[in-house]
Amino acid sequence: MIVGNLRSNQRNKYRAHWEFARGIADVKSTPVNLQIARSNTCNFKCVYCIDHRTGNTIPRTELDGDTWERLTALIPRCESLAFHGVSEFMIDRDFFNIIDRCAAASSELSINTNGSVCTPKHVDALKAYPGYLMMNFSLDAVRPETFLHIRGWDFRRVVRNIRTYVRSFETRREKTWITLSFVIVKSNVADMVPMVFLAKELNVDAVKFYRLHEYEALDWAVETRSGGSFDYRSECTGAFAEEYNRAVARTREAADFLAIPVELPAAFVDPKPRSMTA
Repeated sequence: MIVGNLRSNQRNKYRAHWEFARGIADVKSTPVNLQIARSNTCNFKCVYCIDHRTGNTIPRTELDGDTWERLTALIPRCESLAFHGVSEFMIDRDFFNIIDRCAAASSELSINTNGSVCTPKHVDALKAYPGYLMMNFSLDAVRPETFLHIRGWDFRRVVRNIRTYVRSFETRREKTWITLSFVIVKSNVADMVPMVFLAKELNVDAVKFYRLHEYEALDWAVETRSGGSFDYRSECTGAFAEEYNRAVARTREAADFLAIPVELPAAFVDPKPRSMTA
């Protein structure tokens, strides 16, 4: 929506800055940047996902009705929008309608995806998106067997899909930022350096590495689609600290050599160092 010479999201942004600068408590602006998790439905069952842990009783839910309408009514007023949480946005039944509404607002759009969905309709909708598009593919491995173990899906198919998106965006790369993300666990630490080389070969813009979250209750194991189980506690950084620290250092060296931006967590420092003895 255009109001005067400014879009609604531009007017909202300036009003938000004005209210903040003056310390106004009763604000009339709405969030400039908005991330909405429409549901907790995903077509993957990644072994480290807390939503799929053994004993989890959280039901599958979806925002709908009046709540969903009130949230999507904010789209024209937002400068930056994202639609993800513990879910896969690309399988949302309202995906194309949401994209159209974001496009009408000329908002910056952020999509975090597992890379499983790559229909011509999805590719064309994102290729034609008029605003700035940030697209992240969660990959976590470069070996098909490791990918199957962690994410339970076909690695080669996901990589083919990423290639398709990257190539389709060639005409709009100035308005697109494409990244890969990688959650570091004991099972995939050997894939960190090769991931940087894969990112370079795929011609993405950057790679983001994260440590596995260390929740208070870590004692659960998840059966994997490759056979065997994934034991959460033994996959956390502290269980392979020296190997992790070496991998972080070597990954940084590889990124410098290949001139590809990476985000890396810090080296692991034991929070409970052993006491010194005389």
